[in-house]
Formats: sequence, structure tokens, C-alpha cells
Amino acid sequence: MRVTHSLIANTVIRNINRNLYRLNKYQDMLSSGAAINKPSDDPVKITRIMGYATSLQQNEQYQRNLDAAESWINTTEDALAGMNDVLQRARELAVSGADGTKPAEARQAIAMEIDELINVLVQLGNTSLGGRYIFAGHKTTTVPFERNPAGDVIYHGDQGAITWEIAPSVTINGNIAGQSLLVDTEIFRHLEDLVAGLNTNDSEAINQALGALSDSIDVILDKRAALGAIGKGLEITKNKTTLEELNLTKLRSQLEDIDFAETIMHFSTMDTLYRASLSAGARIMVPSLIDFLR
Repeated sequence: MRVTHSLIANTVIRNINRNLYRLNKYQDMLSSGAAINKPSDDPVKITRIMGYATSLQQNEQYQRNLDAAESWINTTEDALAGMNDVLQRARELAVSGADGTKPAEARQAIAMEIDELINVLVQLGNTSLGGRYIFAGHKTTTVPFERNPAGDVIYHGDQGAITWEIAPSVTINGNIAGQSLLVDTEIFRHLEDLVAGLNTNDSEAINQALGALSDSIDVILDKRAALGAIGKGLEITKNKTTLEELNLTKLRSQLEDIDFAETIMHFSTMDTLYRASLSAGARIMVPSLIDFLR
């Protein structure tokens, strides 16, 4: 094979360009801090990085859902605790009012306090979080409970369930509709019957309302227990999701981020090779026939 000056020149230029490309690659890595700056650098790694990025986005959405569910459940628990206090107080008053020796004025005073407790219970039933009523079912923008001038409490919500997806294929229902909590249990009616019984000194009505209040308190306690179980599950899932985020971030970082010390070493090596190829190329390309005749 005949080695021509043109062949040598092309080989030198090709080697210089190859070394310059590699030097520029490490320079880009150092300036960006990323091991891969464009898809062509490593298509396989890019695919894996994109997969981790998608998983992280999903994980972040699950964390937002967990936070939303946790806030909703905590707000619901606070409202239920308030309702329990109201009903406990109403039961204490009912026991006191059931004493047949009390004068009419004392029973009427008790009736007035219980009537006010009904208003407090309505307010608790209208508890909201971020402008959304937590006991309204799906009608979260509608005030669920209203007490009309006649003293009757009307429910304007529905029985819709509010759900959050907190993990792949895992959805929880964290709301309690006012229909099942306060309407179906007839808590307001029992309190109104108690007020009427106290005002008319109807011992039978008072005792019936007293038993119904105990049942209503049990309903509230059951709801709180169920919420507590959901809250515990949320806590476990939240810890798992946080750990998964750390693992995904670490895996993506291992593919995406450079080892600065190692990259600087490669950059220095390629810089030396590039300069050496320039120097060697200059020595090969410069000599001419006159140089050999000297």
C-alpha cells in the first residue's frame, strides 16, 4: 500500500478531531455536571434516566395526595372530637335534666344550653378545609348543614366519597359524608326531642333522648377509630414513599451526575493527548522536500 502525504494528513487530522471530540465531551461534562448531555451520548442510559424521572414525578404526585389526605383526615378528626365533646356535654345535661326534682326554670335553662349545642354541632358539621366542606360529600363547595327558623337542621350535601390515590393501584376513601354521620343517625332529631322533653318535663322523652345520645356518641367514636386506622396507614405509606423518592433520586443521580475527580482526570488525560496529537501532527505535516535536501 502506497502511503501518500495526503493519506498521512487525513489520518493526522482524523486523530486530532477524535481527540478534540473526546476533550470537548469531558469539558461539557465538567461544565454541566451531567454525565449525559444529549440522547446520543448514551441512549440506554437516557432511557433509564427518563424512566426514573417519570417514577419520581408519580412519586411526587403520591406525596401531594398523601399530604392532602392527611390534612383532610386531621381536620375531620378535629371536627369529630368537637362533636364528641358536644354530645358528651348534652348527655351530662340530659342526666341532670332527668332529675324529676328540678324546677321548671332549671330544666328550661338546660334546654336552652342544649339548643345552643345544636347550633355548635351545625357549625362543626360545616367545617371546611381550604374552602371545601369536609362533610358535604362531593358537594364540597356547598354549605352542608342549615338550621332553619323552625329549628330543623337540613342537609344539603350528598353521600359522595372523596378518594386519593396514594400509591400504584392503591386508593383510599378518607371523607365522611354528613348524611351517614349526622342525618341517618338522627342526632339532631334526638337533641331536638331532648329540648322539647325538658321544656315539657317529659321524663320518658328525656330518657329516650339520653339513650339515643349514648348511641350517637358511639357512632362518633367508631368514625374516629376508623379515621385513626386510615391515618396510621397514611403514615406508613408516607414513610415508604419518602424512602422510594430517596432511592429513585440516588439511582438517577448515579446515571446522570458525574464523578468530578474521575472526570477531571479523564479531561486532563484527553487534554494531554490532544496537545500531543497537535504537536505530532505539526512535526509530520511541516517537513517538505527542501527539509530533506539540507
